[in-house]
Amino acid sequence: MALKGINHIVLKVRDLDASEAFYTLLGFNRSGQREGMRFLHGGGHAHDLALYQVSPDAPPPPREGTGLFHFCVTVEEEGELRQLRDKLAGAGHRMLNTTDHIVSRSFYCLDPDKNVVELTWDTPEAGWKDMENPFAVDRPYELP
Repeated sequence: MALKGINHIVLKVRDLDASEAFYTLLGFNRSGQREGMRFLHGGGHAHDLALYQVSPDAPPPPREGTGLFHFCVTVEEEGELRQLRDKLAGAGHRMLNTTDHIVSRSFYCLDPDKNVVELTWDTPEAGWKDMENPFAVDRPYELP
């Protein structure tokens, strides 16, 4: 048996409308809904991301606790990273850092519930396939 990949992620959110608006900026589209939930499609499955309504007073995820650290969304072209960053920042969302992970180049931001979202472009394998461990170190990165 071989795994095919990750099918979808479900995030607990305080405000379905605000969260859906954020993920729509990233390029997700609503593919369905039911009471207290929205299902978003990003290209891979019937839904790649589900938003699950919790209390508006629910605390944000703990930074030092166990659980999801972040999840990552891939773009087709490196230049799209800047476009997304500018669109998110222009809408008032908090940007974090940019990083060259050798195998990918990324920036990080916070969604309305303070979940960390990584936006990435996969670098060509030819640039790192002969490295012993391309995951060993990150490098500084400026968005193009």
